[in-house]
Amino acid sequence: MVYVFLLSKENLDLSKEEVLSLLDVTRYRLINNLLFLETDNIDEANRLSYTKRIYRLLFETTFGDLFSDIKNFDWEPIYKKNFCVRFYRLEKSMKRISESKLGELIWNQLSTPKVNLKDPETLIEFFSTNKRIYVTRLIMEIKHDFESRRAHKRPEQHPTALDPRLARALINLCGARGEVMDPFCGAGGILIEAGLMGLRPVGYDLYDEMLRRARVNLDFFGIRDYRLFNGDALSIKKRYDFVVTDLPYGLNTSIWVSEDGRNKKISLKQDGKNEKIKNLENFYFRFLRNLRRILGKRAVVLFPHYVKYRELVKKAGFNIKKEFSQFVHKSLTRKILVLS
Repeated sequence: MVYVFLLSKENLDLSKEEVLSLLDVTRYRLINNLLFLETDNIDEANRLSYTKRIYRLLFETTFGDLFSDIKNFDWEPIYKKNFCVRFYRLEKSMKRISESKLGELIWNQLSTPKVNLKDPETLIEFFSTNKRIYVTRLIMEIKHDFESRRAHKRPEQHPTALDPRLARALINLCGARGEVMDPFCGAGGILIEAGLMGLRPVGYDLYDEMLRRARVNLDFFGIRDYRLFNGDALSIKKRYDFVVTDLPYGLNTSIWVSEDGRNKKISLKQDGKNEKIKNLENFYFRFLRNLRRILGKRAVVLFPHYVKYRELVKKAGFNIKKEFSQFVHKSLTRKILVLS
């Protein structure tokens, strides 16, 4: 069956890849912000964060054939209780077609038609481009209350926490099933989304205070099946199939590393910018080298743009499957890498 995903335009490339990774599909068509793909199973699609709606594709046609194709289509099998029609132009230069005219044509093909304009059981939506019209029926509307989970609204806050919508997308990019691990979990932003998606979150952090905050936040959102460990991301030994993390990268901060079983604090404040970046890159490489040893399937890792992240991941033995950028402010663009 062919489904149509109405994607957010906030980051269209990321929106598209989130769907493809979660549903494990490689063949697709992208028309404006409509993603067309054929699959037998969309049961997990409600996990998606950058998809607004999912439709079943009924048929596609041209402006010249539209009315005759509506008359020749069998509407009875897809009609439930009542219906409503909406028409959208994907390119604003295209002419509009009267929704009432389209509704009248469908009405005439039904045995016991009823119209409900406010809350229809059967919502038929037409999407037009310069050359084609795509006729769909709404299957699923995806709504997540990301606003209530933003960092400043959690019981315990963290100044560099990811937006919950992005955190969820990263987990989907990873294609995570079962257990997902964040080696720099902080106050638990990624773990919260993983838990709400029905996954088993595992978090590591060197700071007991961060683990306390993560525990409070996870409990607040009703997540129970989680595990938190006080540990160094550079020396994790347990194997995990799926890893998702936002690396520590502030140039005005300090990082902890483990040498010979002892924790050592490197202050980035005391060094010049070039030396700070060099220290970060050394830290990242050591983390990536350990990640290479423990990763079972796939990882999604966020880097700051100002480090040589491609060189580091390749030197550590990873393949870069996908790469995305997310602008944060003039001094920081996140680089999102899918690694295997």
